[in-house]
Amino acid sequence: MASSRNINHDTVEDLENVRYLTKEVFETENQRTKAKKGDIFFTSVGTLGRSCIYDGNLNICFQRSVSVLNTQIENKYLKYFFDSSFYQNYVVEHATGTAQQGFYLQEMSESYVAVPPISEQQRIVSKIEELFTVLDQIQNNLI
Repeated sequence: MASSRNINHDTVEDLENVRYLTKEVFETENQRTKAKKGDIFFTSVGTLGRSCIYDGNLNICFQRSVSVLNTQIENKYLKYFFDSSFYQNYVVEHATGTAQQGFYLQEMSESYVAVPPISEQQRIVSKIEELFTVLDQIQNNLI
């Protein structure tokens, strides 16, 4: 069973640091999340607001520190929106709890998400990825 500490660098990582479950326990725990390829994993407890798009290559379930999201919004668009400074600031400002801050599905459901038509979402994703490619090329030339 993975947790928010396993969501880093836009991927699920550090899988040596998880709790392995029997098939029966996994099936019970997985009833909550049922992660499918294309879902967005969003850290909601501890280090808040990290996210990644699930590639479907793992048999995985999460502790409650990760929200598993499946929406009608283009998943890459929504992930980039979650990564924006606007949304990251919103998460910090609206997190609740004393011992450990949390930004749960209730807070997320009350948040503002700019949702243009799907064709515009796809255009925005394409432009962002084009700019990331240019930035990577510039960075490689500096080294």
